Amino acid sequence: DTIPCASQIGGTSFLWMEEQRKRQIAERLARRPEGRIGALDSAMDSVLEIQNQAKQQLQRVAMAAAPIEVLPPCKRQKKNPSCLGTSPVLPATSTADWSSLQLDIVRRIADSFLATNDIDCYMDLRTVCHSWRYATDDPKENILDYQFLPRRWIILDEVFQSGTRCLLVNTATGRILHKELPLLSDYYIVTTTLDGFFVLADRRPPHAARVFNPLTGGIIPFTVPVPPEVKVTCSLCFEFASPMLTLLSKSCCKIYISSPHSIRTENFEISLYGLFRRAVKGDLAGLWWLPAGSSESAETAAVNAIGKISNVMKSLHVDPLKFFSSDPPDMGLADDTKCFLMDFGGQLLATIKGQLVQIFRYEAKNGVLLHLKSIGNHAIFLGHHKCLAVDTDMFPLIEANCVYYTEQLGLSARIRKCNIKDEKVESISEAVDFVKQEKQFVLVGDRPFTIIQLLASYTINIRDSELALHQIT
Repeated sequence: DTIPCASQIGGTSFLWMEEQRKRQIAERLARRPEGRIGALDSAMDSVLEIQNQAKQQLQRVAMAAAPIEVLPPCKRQKKNPSCLGTSPVLPATSTADWSSLQLDIVRRIADSFLATNDIDCYMDLRTVCHSWRYATDDPKENILDYQFLPRRWIILDEVFQSGTRCLLVNTATGRILHKELPLLSDYYIVTTTLDGFFVLADRRPPHAARVFNPLTGGIIPFTVPVPPEVKVTCSLCFEFASPMLTLLSKSCCKIYISSPHSIRTENFEISLYGLFRRAVKGDLAGLWWLPAGSSESAETAAVNAIGKISNVMKSLHVDPLKFFSSDPPDMGLADDTKCFLMDFGGQLLATIKGQLVQIFRYEAKNGVLLHLKSIGNHAIFLGHHKCLAVDTDMFPLIEANCVYYTEQLGLSARIRKCNIKDEKVESISEAVDFVKQEKQFVLVGDRPFTIIQLLASYTINIRDSELALHQIT
């Protein structure tokens, strides 16, 4: 039920962990009731079965491609002449020509990887032989193709980054992936998105932004210069004709909005800017700029949302500026009230954390804020800087319909869990989970850390921009 750190995952232990995780997931899926709310496609069960078969087939291909040692004949004479002698082991390539596999089968295997966004497996498949590359699409020919874009991959760089090696986790499927990314050394790393993209900056002025896909190696260039801020919040939206990169700095109420070949800026008042900054942190930028089924402007939609949420705020007797503030105070209190916004399967969720945690769904069409008592088979993680939802069927250790949040107590913090239905709150562990070192909260305790600790660490910390640190030094 635990996930080792990057230096501990490998070889037999990694395979054993994967088998245990698959077994636990299979048990959870077998108990999964019909009609539960889920962000995954209803055909996930069958796709996972096809995908597992495909991965086993790729492993056989790798074994076939590896050199196989031929055993020498047995030197000792057998006493019974009727017994058969030892025969040399024939190379697997003599009985199986993988390059001649029917192309429609190759495409079906490749499609099963894309269906669950396992783009890394798709890229590995294309490297097997020329005929397999011919049968499948090259992501580099269209880096904006939706099927090749990371979805719900998070980069645990705050805990595990070592040089250019990173650990990625898919919050929808539970997959864990190590990637060596040497290209990162050619740029300044600014931040990462909730879908697994790196936002980079050119090393030469004016330090234009670059968006890097770690699963395909594709880079999307932008003309917008990266703000020289230590903490940069960003969101990437592909819902328009061109990808839209949104950057927000901490020192001013200015939003940078850029397509690959144009840029514009917008200034907002402080309360509205705080709401937008939290919307970007929850990957809501696309929904804000163009609300579904609505012709109103982004600013009008945001003002309407603020009005509805403010009604709840008044009942809690909270100062509006504090309620929508972007960052926690240095010395936080357990009852510090905050508002978190996030994209939940195309829906806008507002999670209000006070002494209790309440979740509301905002419907832009009619401007109604609905109080929710269930989020189905999902759990929400809240931190000082990020919020995200995970499918608990893929993470057996995480409890469904709960909110996990970090409670700051001076220079330490602990992870708390609130059940949405009965509002029961409890601590994950008796001791504190984090201690503050300089500007980061560092996990304490023995490794390997649990998946709950890792996801909480992802939300409580935010990467410092290498560009800003370079300019400071």
